[in-house]
Amino acid sequence: MSFDPEQRRAALNAFIQGNGLKVLPWCTAAGLNEASLRGFLAKRTRSLSDETYELLAAAAAELLARAVTAAELRGEQPRTVEVPLRHYVGAGDEVHIIDGDEAIDYVEAPPGYARGSAAVVRGESMRPTYDPGDLLFFRRRESPPTFKDLPARPVIVQVKDGRLLVKKLLPGTKRGRYHLLSVNPLTPVLQDQLVESIARIGWIKPSEA
Repeated sequence: MSFDPEQRRAALNAFIQGNGLKVLPWCTAAGLNEASLRGFLAKRTRSLSDETYELLAAAAAELLARAVTAAELRGEQPRTVEVPLRHYVGAGDEVHIIDGDEAIDYVEAPPGYARGSAAVVRGESMRPTYDPGDLLFFRRRESPPTFKDLPARPVIVQVKDGRLLVKKLLPGTKRGRYHLLSVNPLTPVLQDQLVESIARIGWIKPSEA
């Protein structure tokens, strides 16, 4: 059976990025030398063996705590999963959580976000970076990064008073505090904020409007 190596490389890259996987830990879990996978992704080799795909799928299933098949890694098995949309981003870049049983909508989750969350942008307050109707997908919350490891892109930040905001993190003037820069240049910077946690925005689906 013929196959397209470029399609398989693209599928593997999308799987890695969409699920936040790191090549070395993934290959270690699969009992493989990372050079084989890196060589294929870098076009130094033409293909991976069926056994390699099976080992990678089994390791990914363990790491992601969900079913993963070799066919999915090869891009042969489309997975359409809808997740409830329970957040929206309003004025001041604040993320609002919808309580109760009713969701705002149901949206198709990108690869690796079946257990993630999404927020829809409302209004004009996040232009020019995000437009009304854009979907921002994120997964887990994590501890605030050190100043030397600050993410380059905006993240969802939980500040000390419990609010969730979409901001870019900058070093504060005090240890353990951050300046929070809005994506909208007209919104004032929040200075020296105590940050409880962050969630990285890993996938952006532009508005179809």
